[in-house]
Amino acid sequence: MSWARFRTDMPGRLAELAEQLRAGTWQPSPVREVSITAYTGKEFTAVIPTVADRVVQRAMRNAIEPILEQRAFADWVSGYRAGRNRITALRDADRHLQAGYRWVADVDVRQTSAGSSAAEVTDWLAEHVADGTFLGHFRRVLEPLPYPIVPGTALAPLLINLRLSRVDAALAGRRVARFADNYCLFCQDAEQAREAMDAVTRSLSRCGLEPHPGKSQVRSGVNAEDLFLIAG
Repeated sequence: MSWARFRTDMPGRLAELAEQLRAGTWQPSPVREVSITAYTGKEFTAVIPTVADRVVQRAMRNAIEPILEQRAFADWVSGYRAGRNRITALRDADRHLQAGYRWVADVDVRQTSAGSSAAEVTDWLAEHVADGTFLGHFRRVLEPLPYPIVPGTALAPLLINLRLSRVDAALAGRRVARFADNYCLFCQDAEQAREAMDAVTRSLSRCGLEPHPGKSQVRSGVNAEDLFLIAG
């Protein structure tokens, strides 16, 4: 069904979806998988949900995003958040650099979206949301997907931040800024920066993730605009 057809009787279709969700009879439809080539030349798999499923996914995101913003997401996290983008990440970075923390542990997370399971991602959300019925619907949305954080759903950007919030919590108290899946920890010297790199690596490992070996490094003498570059 196209968006144009869905809109022809939107109030009725929304009411029908709401009733199915209340009754526990709603089931997601199969998604269409597509291969997309990014501007960098990198290919990745994405999905196209049906219109009705996208409406349900967006409604779920609208319900849980304010909760996660309040309980899970650090102030120094930018990307996939309203009003917080690369510009806010650069401002955070510049504040640390101007304070004299010129050594940077620059860590790009490898394959942030890949892996995990519907049950595991639901458990992450259950740390912040206690409604069992909602969590059941949430898991049902994720189960037909190739993997839970596959690009193309309305939930995927939020779930990237949810996944990394578990790493963020372990970095509390450090001078750090994150844009999407790129961490920068700001230090006074090389030794501190290497220790910070090790700390991020350990935290990622506990969450089943790892730094990208070709994109992660200890740096010095950088300007803020040299950071958080999108290289594919």
